[in-house]
Amino acid sequence: MGHAVMTHAPTQATEIHPHHLPATLADQVNELLDQANDYADHRELTASAILHAQVIRLTGIRPPASGELTRCTCQACYCGCIFDAAKARTYLDGTIEFVQCIRCADEHRLTGDE
Repeated sequence: MGHAVMTHAPTQATEIHPHHLPATLADQVNELLDQANDYADHRELTASAILHAQVIRLTGIRPPASGELTRCTCQACYCGCIFDAAKARTYLDGTIEFVQCIRCADEHRLTGDE
């Protein structure tokens, strides 16, 4: 009876923390995400999507199904995690919307009423 040998392909990260990147790359990624947000705010979604694709290529993060990334802007810890926008949890603090990654929302969910 033979034994099956299974090889495991390396898995791509589904999130990235900019502080784990070299400083120049982290700066470039943050600039691209800021530009993508500006384009999205002006409904220039194709340009925004192109910038998200550049971030994906630069960081090696697994492309989310939506193709859209977001950054955690949690006011409790400022983790800055970049992850799939479809998994974001948001809250309002006054009129400003903040984003929490899954980890932040699980560990210290904010509602804006704190």
